Amino acid sequence: MKKNIAYTLLALALIITTATSCRKDREIGGTSVEAMSGDWWVQIDGEGSYYTYYTYNTSANSKTEMILDDQEGFWGSASLGRVAGKVNVDLNTLTFSCKDAPNLNKDYDDASFTVTDGKILKNAATAPGTGIKTDSIDFKIEFADDPGTVYHLKGYKRTRFTEDDH
Repeated sequence: MKKNIAYTLLALALIITTATSCRKDREIGGTSVEAMSGDWWVQIDGEGSYYTYYTYNTSANSKTEMILDDQEGFWGSASLGRVAGKVNVDLNTLTFSCKDAPNLNKDYDDASFTVTDGKILKNAATAPGTGIKTDSIDFKIEFADDPGTVYHLKGYKRTRFTEDDH
């Protein structure tokens, strides 16, 4: 009798363990602005030296804004720090803009900026080294500490292939 109870309890434990281990893992989704996020290589008017820019979600993971960040690549420098701020986005048209966005780098407050005509086009660029299709980015930016000078930046999304890096 004791053997039957032991076998029954063992079988019950195996059934419970098997049933609970069959749960599916949760599907982890992306961020709200995933379609517009990335590392970018940009040039002034599409010519000359390449600079890095980054676009990514805010901490609130908002569908209406993202961070535009030069990581000291374009306007910022090692002495000034980076210029980064929130820009308004339209996920339907993949466009972005802002007016007098404050710099999130509090060590360099004078670098508020305005972005106009910002857009991302899916698979509209060709990476120069590998020749593969990637997204393009195009926007105009004006910095408060250089009023009247509007930089037209154009570029492509980083592919992570060394042949396409600058």
